[in-house]
Amino acid sequence: MSRICIIGAGPAGTTFATRMAALGHETVLIERARFPRPCLGESLSAAVLPLLASIGAAAAIESAGFRRIESVERKWEADTEIRRDPHAEGLLVDRGVFDALLLENARRHAVQVLQPACVRECRRDAEGWNLRLQTPRGERRLHAEFLADARGRCSSAQKQTEPRTIAFYAYWGGPRLPSQPRIEAGEDAWYWGVPLPSGLYNTLVFADRSQARSMAKEFRERIMRSGLMRGCDDVHLVSPILAADATPRVHPDSVTPDSIRVGDAALAVDPLSSSGVQKAIQTALSGAIVANTLLRKPELREAALTFYRDSIRDASERHRRWAASYYAEVAATRDQPFWQRRAMKTAVPQAAMAVAPSPGVSLSLSREVEFVDTPCLEGDFVTLKTAVRHPTLEGPVAYLGGWELAPLLKTITSGMRGEQIALSWSSRIPLQSALKMTGWLSKNGILVESGL
Repeated sequence: MSRICIIGAGPAGTTFATRMAALGHETVLIERARFPRPCLGESLSAAVLPLLASIGAAAAIESAGFRRIESVERKWEADTEIRRDPHAEGLLVDRGVFDALLLENARRHAVQVLQPACVRECRRDAEGWNLRLQTPRGERRLHAEFLADARGRCSSAQKQTEPRTIAFYAYWGGPRLPSQPRIEAGEDAWYWGVPLPSGLYNTLVFADRSQARSMAKEFRERIMRSGLMRGCDDVHLVSPILAADATPRVHPDSVTPDSIRVGDAALAVDPLSSSGVQKAIQTALSGAIVANTLLRKPELREAALTFYRDSIRDASERHRRWAASYYAEVAATRDQPFWQRRAMKTAVPQAAMAVAPSPGVSLSLSREVEFVDTPCLEGDFVTLKTAVRHPTLEGPVAYLGGWELAPLLKTITSGMRGEQIALSWSSRIPLQSALKMTGWLSKNGILVESGL
């Protein structure tokens, strides 16, 4: 059994700790603040609850009485539109309560929690990590074989992936506040309104770091001019105007053989996506499998390190391109530097074009298909799987629709029609899945007309 120390008990830290404890590791979670404590990230995407189900926390979150997101008002490059979610799967949460529930879930899974406890020294030697903590009962020392950093955006080594962004925010009270979130593009900033379970309303302005001084002075006036307060009467501030760094960042060294960074400490995405908490939990879940592999299967160390580094880097780039495309929508009609700078480099690398073969023709595996070993998650470990590489794909593909792709492709005999290929796979996978896969493979040039 290895001792794991995690610094930081936000969603990433508690998720990582809970998963590591479930995998049988002695796990210590260190948090300097007392809970509950306020935190941004109060609007959660629909993917969060399924992720939390994997660590046994979904039921507690669902029963906490948080509000469901039924719709979002959006005024971006055009008129206001209302985007409705018929299933209302997103959540509006009090992050103080939300984080405390995840921490309690970690305790239920035998995670040892030290709170409040401040790390005064963290030193690595040949035997592992030595930590010196300050607690209300005095100084304490810990030794760990593996260290996880879940402290958020606190490392100067993080690489900035987009222009520096600052968020100014404050909470409002009143008898008639909005009941659903609203996002709005302003002249030189964008706005986000989040109604909370407590009845308060959080309003945020995201601006360029160079605008910080003017934004701090103009915050109240800007919020009242925006559509965030449309239809609101007799509103009043119930908090000071606060500020937080909102710059997207990525850490260039997200994992080593005896340490890992999860959540914002590894990858902080643009708040425009409203998926920061989701991404933090995802990195924690995959990071736990990586850490488990490093500790228990040292022969797969390089595969585990490569998998995590590549996944963090690729996620950062995907989010950057996605955010840039949304900023570009507004930049097309506004020449303000805020929009123009964030809309830069929107082009997505174009893969080679494929021409789908006609229905019913004989098919063969493209000559450009290569089979390569690539690290993948499988169960509780990172393993090497044979993946498919082709010019039309952004990267190697090991699984398609949840099924291993390479073993299926290796059974194809030249001259088979698409339905024959699907039938030949039906002993391994459902026929409907096989038919969908052959369609996708044809569309992407993996399967081509025989003789080409």
